[in-house]
Amino acid sequence: MDLRSALVSADRACLGLAEPKRPGAGRALRTIPLLIVVCFVSFPAYAQYSGGTGEPNDPYQIATAEDLIALGETPEDYDKHFILTADIDLDPNLPGRKVFDRAVIAPDTNDVGSGFRGTLFTGVFDGYGHTISHLTVTGDDFLGLFGQVGSGGMICDLGLEESLITAKYGRAGALAGLNNGHIAAIYSSGMISSNSHYVGGLVGRNMGSIVSSCSTAMASGGSNVGGLVGFSGGSILTSYSIGAVSGLSNVGGLVGWNYGFGTISESYSTGSVTGTREIGGLVGFNNGDCVTLCFWDMATSGQVGSAGGIGLTTAEMQDIDTYLSEGWDFVDETLNGSCDYWRISSGDYPRLRFCMGDRPALPEGSGTAEQPYMIRDAQDLGTVWFQPRSHYRLAGSIDLTGITWSMSVIPWFNGAFNGDGHVITNLHIEGGQYLGLFGQLVSAAEVSNLGLEAVDVYGTGNYVGGLAGRSYGTISRSYSTGVIRAIEYVGGLVGYSSGSIATSHTAGTASGMGRIGGLVGKSTGPITASYSVQTVSGVAGYIGGLVGSNFGEIVMSYSRGRVDAAFCGFIGGLVGCNYGSRFHTNISASFWDVQTSGQSGSSGGAGKTTAEMQTPGTFLEAGWDFVGESENGTEDIWVICEGAGYPHLAWEFVIGDFDADADTDFADFCILAEHWLAADGSFWCGQGCDLTNDGSVDWQDLMVFTENWPR
Repeated sequence: MDLRSALVSADRACLGLAEPKRPGAGRALRTIPLLIVVCFVSFPAYAQYSGGTGEPNDPYQIATAEDLIALGETPEDYDKHFILTADIDLDPNLPGRKVFDRAVIAPDTNDVGSGFRGTLFTGVFDGYGHTISHLTVTGDDFLGLFGQVGSGGMICDLGLEESLITAKYGRAGALAGLNNGHIAAIYSSGMISSNSHYVGGLVGRNMGSIVSSCSTAMASGGSNVGGLVGFSGGSILTSYSIGAVSGLSNVGGLVGWNYGFGTISESYSTGSVTGTREIGGLVGFNNGDCVTLCFWDMATSGQVGSAGGIGLTTAEMQDIDTYLSEGWDFVDETLNGSCDYWRISSGDYPRLRFCMGDRPALPEGSGTAEQPYMIRDAQDLGTVWFQPRSHYRLAGSIDLTGITWSMSVIPWFNGAFNGDGHVITNLHIEGGQYLGLFGQLVSAAEVSNLGLEAVDVYGTGNYVGGLAGRSYGTISRSYSTGVIRAIEYVGGLVGYSSGSIATSHTAGTASGMGRIGGLVGKSTGPITASYSVQTVSGVAGYIGGLVGSNFGEIVMSYSRGRVDAAFCGFIGGLVGCNYGSRFHTNISASFWDVQTSGQSGSSGGAGKTTAEMQTPGTFLEAGWDFVGESENGTEDIWVICEGAGYPHLAWEFVIGDFDADADTDFADFCILAEHWLAADGSFWCGQGCDLTNDGSVDWQDLMVFTENWPR
């Protein structure tokens, strides 16, 4: 049988068709079972889409309405990566389209109750500047393109045009009924309505983050109705809405109800707003944390009041100086940042640069672990927010002098950021909350080998740190020095950490009302082999040299900074208040300096004098792993010089840098050669070339030197 005939036979076999009898059919029939297997295993698993494997560097390709519908019908793919490769029209009058009775992707499958049942979307959906038009959904609850986006899920760079969403009970938006993930660079138009509550032009209920997104859609409903979001307990940054909004109560031009930890910053609305009670030009009702640097047009909205933001005339709303003076980050200016979110034309309101498919020029690289995006300057750093689940690496140190940011440089991050031993200096932020280099680090985020120096961060709200405001991710081998000021959940490194922190340190000052720590304001995750020399001060309680309020584990860590409070409260040299266990067993082998801290007590840890804190035996007896000893481990985490200082992390040193020029090179090799086979002092104490702390320079020292030779 020739190849063509074999393939025809295979096709017939795949379709279940009988093969006609002919001479030699026995051999052909013996071939068919093999080819049947080929039918099912030789074609890739992505055959239901238009290409890709669903991996970050090879996302599934959505090119047709059939692809999109197939995605919705495949919940097992909801944690994969997708990219839209063409505009898609879902007009119900077109062949193969329909009026959906629930969300297309991640729908609620609960037909009897009010809670969500089904699979959340936790993957990545990148619209890549394309549009989905004429989405039409008429159903009960959790309606939109997505029913519910889970934590860690991300949707970006997508336009939703002329959507028609009609909900019986609520939680309806053009993009999603409920968002717990991250939304960036999305725009919507059309009409969103409900007989009940949680109705928004983009999202019905937001408990995640929304960045650089906008809506022109009309939104109407009963309660909690907003031009962008109906109800928000998450963050909304650099966004706007211009659609008409109507409802009964909690009705706002941008957000109907801003709740709990809800944050709105650098956003505006202009659409007309009508209702019966709790009505606002920007926000209808607000018992959330923070609304800063936001505006609404009093003339076009028909509202002179709002539960947040500042009301302006149309002329003021169309004047760029209104926004520049408040720190908004525009194209062609650098004083307010390098993210370049906004642009404005004469006689118009500000528009989002990236809301209409204009993607920023990404740095060199592909964003994978093997080929991370290389960050070389402030402009490169300003693009990270657009691809926050990618891999990044600093190509060199960056000085941010002259820039005052009004929000975190990277508001939400779930990728990997490797500082590669480089330093970002002079980060200056004056804003609301969730402030730091990163606003929020999500559970899969990794930050390592990064230094922040001369940081100056001031927040009028909560969740503020040098590195991150809120972290669920992993932080290692990083440090921050500088000044941190906010209200609550304030830390030298992280404001509130539920992730892990290892081999990191801080120095400088941290101050606020309460829940303030030299390293972390509040921690519910593990802290290992870290330290703080931060001066910590607060008004009330939960103030600690390392952690203000602790629910997690603290191991082999210390603090020695001054700790003060204006009034009595939970104040401690190491930890202000520890809830981890009744007898503080979650804090082990950790210490604070009772003299330099000014505190004789702590809710965990052991207080030591300055002399004891500078004695190796204090820490060796507690099991700390030092360079030059092997009984406590061979990772060589710490170094200490007898009577000459406190423990330091070994990675803080440029190993083999004998001439103190911050590099290990041939000049250092020559110095090592000069000391070869000689009794010599410790490199770690600045006394010689002994890298192993055994008293002499020999082959073991050469091995350490070569292991740290630049590659």
